[in-house]
Amino acid sequence: MGIKNWFGGGGAKQPQTSKEQDYTIDDLIVLERYDEAAERLKMKLKLNPQDLHSHLKLAEVFAQLRQFDKAVDEFGFVAEEYAQDGFYDKGVALLSKAQKLAPLDQSLRFRIEKIQREKSMEHVRAFALEGLRQAGGQSAGTSAVEIKKLWHNLAGSSVVQHLSGEQLKRLFSAMQVVRFEPAAVIAEEGSQEPFLLLIILGIVEAGVMEKGKEMTLRSFTSGDIIGEAALLERGAWPARYKAGEPITALRLTREGLEQALIGNSDPRGFLEVLREQHNDRDLAATLRRFRSS
Repeated sequence: MGIKNWFGGGGAKQPQTSKEQDYTIDDLIVLERYDEAAERLKMKLKLNPQDLHSHLKLAEVFAQLRQFDKAVDEFGFVAEEYAQDGFYDKGVALLSKAQKLAPLDQSLRFRIEKIQREKSMEHVRAFALEGLRQAGGQSAGTSAVEIKKLWHNLAGSSVVQHLSGEQLKRLFSAMQVVRFEPAAVIAEEGSQEPFLLLIILGIVEAGVMEKGKEMTLRSFTSGDIIGEAALLERGAWPARYKAGEPITALRLTREGLEQALIGNSDPRGFLEVLREQHNDRDLAATLRRFRSS
């Protein structure tokens, strides 16, 4: 005889006695009265939707009721909450549990990979913030809150995606935070001033003067690198660059580049990431086509 039969869990539904009304949710689960446990948990979550412990219990109850879609939803909700609080491994563990209930659901694999990337990015973030603190500092008027804002705007850039945390710290600490007001000229066409900019906020416009009129050929914004030709190739700025709106950027000079390369474990890879956008080269090609036409 099953345990639920001993305690009235089987057969026709009996009127609740005062003793039964005293059963806790855990008691109902032990008695395998999963429908009742689910209803009690739902009522509890209406009062406190962020009660993660109750969401997890409800997921287990749904699994026992073979309502796998609902169980997966509950596990997924708690996993995302854990990940947002920095408990990445717990989030992955719950999604892996959900995968066993819904092995054909490919979205669960993508969600696991997303959390794993976030965990990796958290490690990168710590190094990057340290580098940004050295690049900004109080002398540049950059507070801790502002530094986090700088990181927020850089987090999706190709530089951040392709450099390790240690390399980002090395790069950022060798740069300086600079700001430009609208219409300020950043570099003139043909200038060989050796520096590059990693744009954090704002829009930089690149153009030329033709027949007395200024023509914009291309615009650059957050995450873009400009000036790699002058700094890395010892070439020239291919056009006139100016601020289209207030600009915040990180500036790397030749001295800063040398500092970043001293003791670098992968100098070639480091330089390739700074070159990979090829913005100056592409702009130079655009300008040649424009002038030839």
